Amino acid sequence: MKKIISVLALILCFAFLPVQMIEAHPGRTDANGGHTCRTNCEKWGLQYGEYHYHNGGGGSSNSQVKKLAPPKPSAPRTQPKILPSKTIVAVDNANVYSAPSLDSVVTATLWYGFEIKASGTQPEFISMDQGYVSKTVVTSYTPITPKTVKIQGEKGYFFSTPSLESPGRGYAVKDALVQVVGERGDWYYGSTIDANGNVLVGFVSKSVAY
Repeated sequence: MKKIISVLALILCFAFLPVQMIEAHPGRTDANGGHTCRTNCEKWGLQYGEYHYHNGGGGSSNSQVKKLAPPKPSAPRTQPKILPSKTIVAVDNANVYSAPSLDSVVTATLWYGFEIKASGTQPEFISMDQGYVSKTVVTSYTPITPKTVKIQGEKGYFFSTPSLESPGRGYAVKDALVQVVGERGDWYYGSTIDANGNVLVGFVSKSVAY
């Protein structure tokens, strides 16, 4: 009878062993709670020589395998989109000719800031749907995300082209807001309200408007 009881007690001991002991695989862990698999790696879902951690750590070999998560791939860098430059009329009245010659018939007149969508180019003219425009009466800028800047000096002068030598178009007073839509070098292209309350469009230096 005592022998039977001893056998039953032994069976019960094995039956209630912790699940972690049953699921673990051989090999002691290091100070970080992990080690490199060298035995029956495929059986535990590991590759030979793969380093992994066990729950609990502390150098125990009787814990469940916890595989390291693979590193997340870094997000690809996006390059800023560069917009093509825009060509605009740089004088108050620009003639459109029927042919690439100043002696040809004038078919239309364009105003300052009118965007020219060129369909071709000649040595001295730009061709468009309406006709031909002389290159001497146009300028260009690069579009940017619209933003607002403020006149910092007592007066902020606007010019027809991004140059102090070009004809002036007027000025805005200190703290006037400028709605900027483009730039070229050290100049902004945009619009504001001038000292007389009129809309003013042109190029203003970044040194006085920011």
